[in-house]
Amino acid sequence: MTPNPKDLRVDAAEKIRGETRYIADEKIPGLWFGGTVRSAHARAKILGIHFDPAFDWSSVVVVTARDVPYNHVAMIENDMPFLADGIVNYIGEPIVVIAAPNKQLLQQAIQHVRIEYEPLPAVFDLLASETSGVRIYGDRNVFKEILIEKGDLSVAKVAAFKTVQIETRTGFQEHLYLEPQGLIAIPEQNRVVVRGSMQCPYYIKGALDKMFDGKIGVTIVQSPTGGAFGGKEDYPSLIAGHVALLAVKSGHPVAMLFDREEDVKYTTKRHPSYMRSQAYVDRDGRLLGLDLMLYLDGGAYCTLSPVVLSRAALTATGCYYVPNVRIHAKAVATNTVPSGAFRGFGGPQAVFGIEMLIEKIALTLDLPPHHVRQVNLITEGQTTATDQVLRYSVSAKQTFEDVLTQSDYEQKRKKYQAWNQPILTRLQQGQFPKQHPTDVLHGIGISAFLHGAGFTGTGENKIQGKIRVGLNEHGQPIIYSAQTEMGQGEQTAFKKILADALAIERDRVLLAEVNTDFVPNSGPTVASRSTMVIGSLLIDSAKELIAQLSSRLSRESGTDFEYRQGYFCSGEKIFPFEAVAKRYLDIVIEKQYCHPPMIKFDDIHWKGDAYPVYSWAAAVAEIEVDPVTFEIKVTRYYTTHEIGKAINYDQAVAQIQGGSLQGIGWALYEKVELRGGQFDVSGFSDYIVPTIMDVPEFHVRILDNPYPFGPFGAKGLGELPFVGAAPAVVSALWMIFGREFNRLPVLPEWV
Repeated sequence: MTPNPKDLRVDAAEKIRGETRYIADEKIPGLWFGGTVRSAHARAKILGIHFDPAFDWSSVVVVTARDVPYNHVAMIENDMPFLADGIVNYIGEPIVVIAAPNKQLLQQAIQHVRIEYEPLPAVFDLLASETSGVRIYGDRNVFKEILIEKGDLSVAKVAAFKTVQIETRTGFQEHLYLEPQGLIAIPEQNRVVVRGSMQCPYYIKGALDKMFDGKIGVTIVQSPTGGAFGGKEDYPSLIAGHVALLAVKSGHPVAMLFDREEDVKYTTKRHPSYMRSQAYVDRDGRLLGLDLMLYLDGGAYCTLSPVVLSRAALTATGCYYVPNVRIHAKAVATNTVPSGAFRGFGGPQAVFGIEMLIEKIALTLDLPPHHVRQVNLITEGQTTATDQVLRYSVSAKQTFEDVLTQSDYEQKRKKYQAWNQPILTRLQQGQFPKQHPTDVLHGIGISAFLHGAGFTGTGENKIQGKIRVGLNEHGQPIIYSAQTEMGQGEQTAFKKILADALAIERDRVLLAEVNTDFVPNSGPTVASRSTMVIGSLLIDSAKELIAQLSSRLSRESGTDFEYRQGYFCSGEKIFPFEAVAKRYLDIVIEKQYCHPPMIKFDDIHWKGDAYPVYSWAAAVAEIEVDPVTFEIKVTRYYTTHEIGKAINYDQAVAQIQGGSLQGIGWALYEKVELRGGQFDVSGFSDYIVPTIMDVPEFHVRILDNPYPFGPFGAKGLGELPFVGAAPAVVSALWMIFGREFNRLPVLPEWV
């Protein structure tokens, strides 16, 4: 693969020119504005909702829990109410929603609502949740519990030269997409149309169909979406309910457009985690057994925590072969804003845990950390923790060896250790560490990581994602899919896949508007599944479209035609694709995804093919640490990814750079803590993310190792780059200071 600067994104020019119209840009006559009265307590009984009689309530529309036909957001457990009813479980939980003809009147109305509470004890610590006595969910506050076992740990324990243990913690992370949450609901006769910024239109449709009990028709339309990273997977279902209720009750279009502060304070975050990892190893650092305990903080309601936990548990052994394994994982409830989907979906927390365990093993045995990784990397034919045999497209060793070489890791590690020694000695002796203003500590760290492509376990077979390909009067193919573009480049990839499969120009392929009235349910745009799953359906559609066109043309002409590079050919007769396509506009191709038949998973006993295939990567981070301020800066970042085959090389490189930088932010900058149950950040002014000044010198390489069932061999990419960035950065800190670093983010004051 090589760069192709002419293979530009199809949505690039419009966005660069500022012509893209987001939901907040829409001008809708008669538009009202919606707002939310939220809980001031982390846990409390609602004793009363009081509306100030001095306010003219006839000028606005009010919705409470009593107005909601089915007051639970349809998700996995249906435990989260659209509006709190009798009890609140986190600060900011919606209790009342109001719509008004203008924003000023809306704010006045909100200020004239008083909620009467009886405060109750709350729990904020994920490790205290089960035993706290506070009951948020079920008998134990456990949303999901998973036990995965392989082999016999007692055998590993007896054979081990050393037992090594580490505890790791990771915190909340804010998505900080550029466009905050925003939806508009437009009432029609016995129907409501919801437009806005979202990842998963059919999730919203399912939630609203359930909420209205099927008595009001629901149409969901995706607007151009300015970033999501998982934050617009589950949360929009909640506010879609709010705007739909307000629109139906008021008879007016209603917009709910969050500002940055409301978005940061009250929407989902990455699940905080705790992981206790214990390894049984031989003298060479080889893993004989792993005993892992993993907790995720799901917050006040279940949302997607069970499936986030599943991916975390299934990723917990990282890129390594381990003959004896026990993985015990729990997602628990606390009185915080519900945690939700976020790029990596539980994988980053688990990979941070296993990679820090590898560092601890290397430190304990006085071995180079890259050596401990090398002797344990999994290879084709070996089995994962669920006894899945890796049969194809396995590149843990290839990516790792490539990044070692391209970064010159081993030589630099020796060089930096020698350079750092006098500075560290001065620090240890209490002397000023700098002899020159430019004296800094240099570190180099490494990580190996993976991401299962597509939904976990049997998910894809349950979803059965569908697409349709039709033709317009010009003979252009039109893709009908519920998959959404949110900045990741999906539109470009889909057009390119179908165009290449039909051997026509990319700009001849069209994409239908993502409108649930017209596009089939392709499944959610998550889990790095779009290119691999929907892309494979596009390939199948192209083959069938060519077959049907050839058949019709042959039958009509009385001679056989074959298809070659965009032309139907028979003897001296040659017709271009579009000339034939516009003769048979009634042809419509529909395809439904199902895993290849040999992919089997037992999601009761957690055995078998957890994912049809994995994408693989390794990274090396070079850092500088100021020995006076302990400010940390990533200066160079090397990474090698194997994603089967890149559909668009330049776009893939950009994804890798962006995801890696987001992972660096999680490692070093992005701190969210709770104060009395409330997040202590509100926006760009107090939530620190990497800026252009923090971008390291990137060195990205992409290896080919095609997946036989992916489009042109492609697997998933979107989430993988994030997963290994933080472990590589923190590995460099282990190298410099020769001690344990076990929590994220690593701030200067913690060094």
